[in-house]
Amino acid sequence: MYYKIGVILLFFTVLVAGVSAIPPLPYEFYGNVTMNDTPVDAGTIILAKINGTEVGNVTTTKAGSYGGPDTFDRRLVVNGAEDQIGQYITFWIGDMQAAEKVKLYAGESQRLDLTFIPGKEGSIDKSVTPSQSGTIADVPTDVDTPVATETKAPLFIAPFAAGLALLLLRRRE
Repeated sequence: MYYKIGVILLFFTVLVAGVSAIPPLPYEFYGNVTMNDTPVDAGTIILAKINGTEVGNVTTTKAGSYGGPDTFDRRLVVNGAEDQIGQYITFWIGDMQAAEKVKLYAGESQRLDLTFIPGKEGSIDKSVTPSQSGTIADVPTDVDTPVATETKAPLFIAPFAAGLALLLLRRRE
């Protein structure tokens, strides 16, 4: 009987430890947007991409701007993965890329005026220093530099050991 309880406890401990990963906070953008020095029309879709994969989008609601600085304003929200932190975000309208590019950092909000000019695609780095200095570890300074990963003991070791000890104590009775 106690053996079954111990196995069930162990199963749930491993299950909970497996889903404990938390994705990074999104990076949000707002600002003015022009194409060939002309404000874009309302209803224009702006895409954000990392390595060619879409990671966010927003539709302009008024000509020449997207999002806003106020708390409840809609913004271009970029939901990158943890392994994408430090990589460049590029901005697109259709098949045209903005001159600006930004490195992905978790939990930031930035005013970024986007300019779409042929021949200037991705030529201006508008990356900012993260405001949460000291809380983001090992942000690479160059996209081509490999990121060192830290090896940690699995999270289920402590609950596993406690469950095993409980099981052994119950078997002695």
